[in-house]
Amino acid sequence: MEKTTSFFANTLFKSSTNNYAAHLRSILLLLLFCTVAANAQDTIRSQVFKDDLPRRHAIIKAKYPSYTLIAGYVLTSDANRGDPFAQHELGIRYLMGSGFPKDTVKAIYWIRKAVDQNLPAARFNYGILLYNGIGVPWSPFDAYLNFKGASDAGLAESQFALGLLYTDNLTITRDYGKAYKLFRQAADSKYEPAKTALKQMLKSGFIPPNDSTFIPISRKKDETAQVLNPNWDLDYYDFEKEDKDTSTAFIKQILGSKKSEFKKYLGIESFDSTKVDTTSAALLDFAANNGSPEALLLVARSYEKGISFKKDMAKAAAFYLRANRLGSFKAGEALYKLVQNESFVNTLKNKVNQGDSDAMYAWAAITALGYSNEIATQQALDFLKKAVDKKHIPSMIELGLLYMNGTLVEKNKEKAFSFWHMAKELGSTEAEIRIAFANILEHVSGNDLSDEIKTLQTLSAEGSVFAQTALAYCYEKGIGVEEDRGIAVRMYRSASQRGNQSAFNSLKRMYDELRPEDETYKIFETAQ
Repeated sequence: MEKTTSFFANTLFKSSTNNYAAHLRSILLLLLFCTVAANAQDTIRSQVFKDDLPRRHAIIKAKYPSYTLIAGYVLTSDANRGDPFAQHELGIRYLMGSGFPKDTVKAIYWIRKAVDQNLPAARFNYGILLYNGIGVPWSPFDAYLNFKGASDAGLAESQFALGLLYTDNLTITRDYGKAYKLFRQAADSKYEPAKTALKQMLKSGFIPPNDSTFIPISRKKDETAQVLNPNWDLDYYDFEKEDKDTSTAFIKQILGSKKSEFKKYLGIESFDSTKVDTTSAALLDFAANNGSPEALLLVARSYEKGISFKKDMAKAAAFYLRANRLGSFKAGEALYKLVQNESFVNTLKNKVNQGDSDAMYAWAAITALGYSNEIATQQALDFLKKAVDKKHIPSMIELGLLYMNGTLVEKNKEKAFSFWHMAKELGSTEAEIRIAFANILEHVSGNDLSDEIKTLQTLSAEGSVFAQTALAYCYEKGIGVEEDRGIAVRMYRSASQRGNQSAFNSLKRMYDELRPEDETYKIFETAQ
């Protein structure tokens, strides 16, 4: 399934006579400005913008009059006279460094001038900046107001943006019916991403409210669908239905996709893959070892179904567990379903008796998670220790987690670190992350955490959603890096879309900490 570029990640209006439609994907990260750890710059040149911005990222152009920069003073003069179109254009040019030096302070100043005159394009762009904390304090609720204002004025891009906000249950209460209607309005204005969104909603089983123009064929809403789906283009919207045929086809499609698409799916698009073999198998192995939940889930499902790998239920369970330990709710759900299958349980028991390390790890971890109580606590620990003796890295990490959290054993941080260091010495990047983050959490004010931060930055770029979530926490709290809630939110969003429940919980907490008392922003859990 192709991953396209997220609307919020990619969208800015730039005054022109043409309209360029950006793609969807990679939830709510402003890709034009997505450098995780921006270098320090002076107060005039914002830390957000860098000269080496990726060329592929698109800018949506507005349907408003264009100001050709024959001379910069002409545009500036019109802006100073109060022309909102000129103010907006000048702000965007400062923002992008088009004809003017990049200057976020001046950009925000002029865009705000146009916002104050209620120019829809300016309100939309300002909403994008607010939503991502780019050049302004992060404020999703102010972003909502600006998106709504531009949407009410008939701006298709903002109608689409507002529709997305109705899908995530973070800014406002989720309402797929309202989202659908807003997408329809945008689609009627020939806005292509909205047309794509409508098709995907219908394909996913959504039944349009009081809409006679679409007649869904055999569409039934999946009430058991989960919120998070790394393959869905809208914000946390998921009506995914998996059966044997669709699962098999999906795996084959992903494994056979282009390298660039495959890297995006695995969350390693920013990693220089020239350092490793570029075959799909090599990239998959690299991403899985570096903590990509997408890769771990793909490998687990492949072992479960016997696709590209010899069918092995113990290995499938082990990979599901590794993904689950990295925050993947879907992996935990898949694992729980396996445990309910008597043939799987019998297979696992037989492999345990044969001394299979994956089976011993899986059985012990399933017990620790509370999925099964067929074996005693001590027996589960014995299984892990036997697997550790065979140099089974996931078992080392699992034992470290049990000692760190005091699960099944008495809490002992020293023992936890000893198992993680053992795994790190054998090349485990997950163990390296856990050591780094544990040091960060226990840091004493003034201590140098540059090595730990560098570890998280490097492994985040190499696909680890755990490193990405940990780094987001550092930016949120200002630990080891300068506090930047905008960067924290963008990283939490990215990790959330990749299926990390911990990141989603942190993201929701950040929203709730800012949530106004106004009834508009009160979140209700819906059955939609």
